[in-house]
Amino acid sequence: MRILTMLFFLTLAFQPFFLVAQCDTETNVDLNNPGMEDWVNEGNYEDPAGSFWDTANRTVDLAPFLINPNVTKSTDAHSGTYSAKLETSSWFGLTSSATVFSGEFDPDEGNPLESIKFGKPFTETPDYFRGWYKYEPVSGDSAEIYTYLHRWDGSERVRVAEAYTKVYDATSGWEQFNIEFEYLSSDMPDSITMVFASSAGGAEFQGRVGNTLYIDDVELYYCTVTSGFSTPLMSELDVNTFPNPADGMLRFDLDDHVNGSIRIFSMDGREMGEYRVNGDTFTISLDRYSDGLYKYVILDDSSTALASGSFMKKRD
Repeated sequence: MRILTMLFFLTLAFQPFFLVAQCDTETNVDLNNPGMEDWVNEGNYEDPAGSFWDTANRTVDLAPFLINPNVTKSTDAHSGTYSAKLETSSWFGLTSSATVFSGEFDPDEGNPLESIKFGKPFTETPDYFRGWYKYEPVSGDSAEIYTYLHRWDGSERVRVAEAYTKVYDATSGWEQFNIEFEYLSSDMPDSITMVFASSAGGAEFQGRVGNTLYIDDVELYYCTVTSGFSTPLMSELDVNTFPNPADGMLRFDLDDHVNGSIRIFSMDGREMGEYRVNGDTFTISLDRYSDGLYKYVILDDSSTALASGSFMKKRD
């Protein structure tokens, strides 16, 4: 009975309502393994490696002879060697949607709601959420793909942006999803929750056993009116901006020497300026910038994007 009770709460926890993880607003997230290439053998199951992704596979340890992991490594990949295969299953007679998410999972039978912590630190403002998927539906089931950006306002987690879709139709091969973020405010986010679920109704124990979603090559996409560029979930360059929000001067501290440029864009895609970078630190003046949120991208001399992020201009 305790296991059934725990599974009930764990399934409910995958509803967006429970996105409650609090994150450090000054920490850049180390998003890794976007291609699902690296996996860790945990004995009774494998999980995607790295600090970004987690699954509920650890529940298998509660009864390894009765249930199997519903997120597995697959050699059916869009690129590279592996992808993540999410297959809706039956755990202890309950329909269990397979889920890969950004955050941490640690089964707690005594306090099930503490088992899942959604979200990872994140301070960028992407335009699109995209990746590759294959889908094999069963009896009209649907899968779910979404990313939410949040900000902790001191008392609750407030949603800044969302990119959401459901998948209904079977695919004949790998197809790309490309979901535009809808920004609900001009606040800078401090965390990201990314979720892939094999059955969209899993929070209500709805779904069809065998419903299968494959995921590979996940990324965020930043675009402007005049040009576009993409950056993987793991940046080549770590960047700290100070102060942020800023008024007057804004300093960029890089973890490596860069010969290239920084381009700054407004939220509506207008390029505000391009500045030469030669070193591991530089400062720009924001005197001619209006208050608001801006995006930046740092490029090398071959115009390859090394890093991107956001900053706030706000007069004291």
